[in-house]
Amino acid sequence: MTRDHLAALRKVDSAEPHFAAGFVWPATGRISGVYGSQRILNGEARAPHVGLDVAVPVGTPLRAAAAGRVLLAMDLYFTGNTVVIDHGFGVQTLYAHMSRLDVAEGEALAAGQGIGLSGATGRVTGPHLHFAMNWFSTAVDPASALPATQG
Repeated sequence: MTRDHLAALRKVDSAEPHFAAGFVWPATGRISGVYGSQRILNGEARAPHVGLDVAVPVGTPLRAAAAGRVLLAMDLYFTGNTVVIDHGFGVQTLYAHMSRLDVAEGEALAAGQGIGLSGATGRVTGPHLHFAMNWFSTAVDPASALPATQG
């Protein structure tokens, strides 16, 4: 999987407005990382965090945040076992560091449907779900689309 392949996925523009029905939390747990926070690696500032991290134990069931179609379900170097779901009109969600993938590319999903289990795969310091949202190639704070309370 190359950056070019991921960039191509970000261009998907399906006509199914699944995102319009709203989003649900993909997991329930302590928020351990927020969108836009500055990351430091070996004392040097890195790119800001472009997702929402939910600290959950390995093996916690994860859910599709909205109905859609699976664009990607595979192990990637940095994000480990990763799922990308297309919710229509360029809106996509990404679920990273999973211990198990229970969906396949091309599969249609309902909102809240199980997609796999949380883990600590890829480049991580501990188990959590990294949940990200994009509108085409633009990263969006996923908290802005989620209900104010988890559950």
